[in-house]
Amino acid sequence: MAAGARRLPLFRHPTPSHEPLGARAMLVFCARRRGLYANLTRFVSFGGEGSAPQEQSMLMEIEATGLAAVTPGKSLSAVYHAFDAAYRHADREKAIDEHHQGGITGYLAREIVATPSTAASLEPGMAFAFNPSLAGLKIEDTFLLGPQGLDNLTLDPQWPAVNVHGRQRPLWLETS
Repeated sequence: MAAGARRLPLFRHPTPSHEPLGARAMLVFCARRRGLYANLTRFVSFGGEGSAPQEQSMLMEIEATGLAAVTPGKSLSAVYHAFDAAYRHADREKAIDEHHQGGITGYLAREIVATPSTAASLEPGMAFAFNPSLAGLKIEDTFLLGPQGLDNLTLDPQWPAVNVHGRQRPLWLETS
């Protein structure tokens, strides 16, 4: 799925269209291999400006709070509540209601979506794809919960990234 400059603030999961992308775009991928799904979102800027750096940093902090809550034995609702608290801390409390936050992935793009009351218990070996978002901006990768914590399965070492609380997180790809 893709959204160009005009549609970025309107859609978190844009349906395909024939509209030109313009100076920037959000690209949302959901791929399946041998029955297992991986999900990720990336942003590109074609010689123009990407997102406001302050907004991008804010969203990465929101995501970091949610990802830190993914630990064995916790419930998926605990992760949702961590995202909720992070949005509130960023003074964006309504953002949690503007788009689902993602959840457990694996044999479906989202097997179980995180909600305030999702009782699913988190266990090692589970895969997660969370996608916190603000208007015109989203962050998403697929992680596997292992013995050492979360392992990013969709990390591309060639993609521009920044370290956020010990994790490489994607930046906008600037191209001319």
